[in-house]
Order: sequence, then C-alpha cells, then structure tokens
Amino acid sequence: MRAATIIDVAKHAGVSKKTVSRVINNEANVRKETKEKVQASIAALDFKRNPLGMALAKNRSFFIALLSDNPSPGYLMNLQKGILQSCTEQHMGLFLYDCSYRSKGLVPEIEDLVENTLVDGLILAPPICDKIELLEMLDARNIKYIRIGPKDLERGESIGFNGMKSSYDMTNYLLKLNHRDIGFITGHPDQESARRSEKGFRQAFKDAGLEVDESLVVQGYYTYQSGINAANTLLNKEKRPTAIFAANDEMAVGVLYEAQSHNLRIPNDLSICGIDDISITTKVWPNITTMRHPLLSIGYQAASLLIDRLKDKNSTIPAKGPNDATIIDGELVIRDSTSKHK
Repeated sequence: MRAATIIDVAKHAGVSKKTVSRVINNEANVRKETKEKVQASIAALDFKRNPLGMALAKNRSFFIALLSDNPSPGYLMNLQKGILQSCTEQHMGLFLYDCSYRSKGLVPEIEDLVENTLVDGLILAPPICDKIELLEMLDARNIKYIRIGPKDLERGESIGFNGMKSSYDMTNYLLKLNHRDIGFITGHPDQESARRSEKGFRQAFKDAGLEVDESLVVQGYYTYQSGINAANTLLNKEKRPTAIFAANDEMAVGVLYEAQSHNLRIPNDLSICGIDDISITTKVWPNITTMRHPLLSIGYQAASLLIDRLKDKNSTIPAKGPNDATIIDGELVIRDSTSKHK
C-alpha cells in the first residue's frame, strides 16, 4: 500500500488541501471542529509528513539553529530543552551549533551554515547575540533571528532575564543575613550578563549605605574550574569572606568544592550562592541557594517567537524597542548553603 498523502487526508476529511496544511502547521485560523476532523483523518490514514518533500516545495529546511558560545553546560541544557519543546510542538527541527564569539571567521562561518543547511532562522545565545558584524550580515540576507539576553535591546527582537535585579536581590538577601564581607565572583567578560550581575551586586551595597570591599571581587568565567580558582583566591585572603556569591551556579559548585577542601563547614563557616538554578544545585550537599532563571521557558518562548515570524518568510518584522523586549525576573530559591552570619 502506498503512503497516504495530504490530498488523501483532504478528501477523507472533506476539506481543502490548504486547510489540512494549516492544521499540520498549527496555524491559528482553523475552527476547532475542522481541526478535530482533519486530525481524525490523519490518524485514520496513518498520514506522515514528508519533510524532504515539504522543504523542496517551499524552499525551506524546516530547521532553526541555536548558536552558542557558553561555558556552562547546565545553562545550555535547560535553554535547549525549552527550544526543542517548542520545535517539537511546531514540527520544526533544531540544529545545535557551537561557535566562538572571538573567532575572526565567525561571520563567514555562520554565512556558510545558512547557505549549506538552508536553516530558516536562528536563535542567538549570549555572547553571540552581541556580535554586530553577524547581525548586519543576517539583516542583509533577511535571515530571521531572535536574541537571548543581548546588550542592545533596540536591534531585532529579544528575550532574556533581569540579571541586574537577580544579583541585587541575592546580594540584598545576604546583607539581611548580616553578611558584610561578601566575596563576588564575576561572570565571563565577553558576556553582558556579567556586567549586569556585577552592577546589581554593587547597587545593593550602595542602597544599603555600605562600601564594596574591592579585594573580594574576583574574576570568573562561568566555569566550574574558574569557581574553584576564584574561591581559592578568596579563601586564602587574610580577611576571609563570610559569604561568596558566584555569578552562576557552575562557579558556585566550584566554590563549594574548594571551600570543603579548606575544611570549611557550609553554611556555618561560609555561605555560598549562585544564579540560574541548574540541576546540579540540588545534586551536591549542601544544596545551593540560587536565583532561579526560567531558562527552559526562555528557550521555549524564543523558539515560539522565531517560528511565528517564519510563518511568513517574506514579511518585514519591525525591530522592537527596549520597552517591547521580553524581560523575565528571577526567583530567589533559598536552600542549605546559606545562613545568618553571627
């Protein structure tokens, strides 16, 4: 028996081929009764879409790509899960493409990716989202893209979280626990999120009428090893901090490791906290206090927004201003790694 076609489904359901196509592509302008009738016919005929045939017919690949250069595997895993969930619901494929923000050949590399895969659109994770030459190339080629957490909110559409507020709230929480000697491990200097988190940390001190001890602000790179290295620097100071706030959870776990190698009791001798709420924060002991960033939701929304824009490939999507960017606040999650300083 030959495989059922979209024409067979249309005849079986008593609707047009166009209507079947709208149902398959999850378009909104289909009545509920018609949608249910088409879905019943699809099930009865065991209809399967032919992705290659659709791609050739519409000159599309039905794939989007996530471009990333992020040293935190936990961050990327949650982001990818959200993107993939949206892609699955909307019958799109996903390319995961790891690239280097600092590479001189980044722009031609991505141009080759677009040409060789016919990828329909791109999600740009930080810091790739801030590569101006890349954005100019994509705009010139009319390639749709969504940026996650960019520095400049006025170019294209974006979605992200309020990193400055998250850092402010976490620092304020530590200050309320009577910590004053707070070590802060900054994020990767290439990423705007690092500047936002440090700004929030400093603002919380300023609003409390306190001064930051600059000797307790140490460079990190969003990696587990950089958390270990920064913690080693902080814990070997003559005036040791009573709390260490790392700008992401990967580094916070590194701090936990190093603190325990110094025979410190957590949180009695040292409070530790981070940002993101990746899964490893509840797989170590003590569980780590963090600011929960809804990375899965951010990935899902970014993919859904991009796919909506791709439904009309030739439309001109106006750039959104800063008031239209989607910004999501974090949530303080208090666990066992922090306590009041006596």
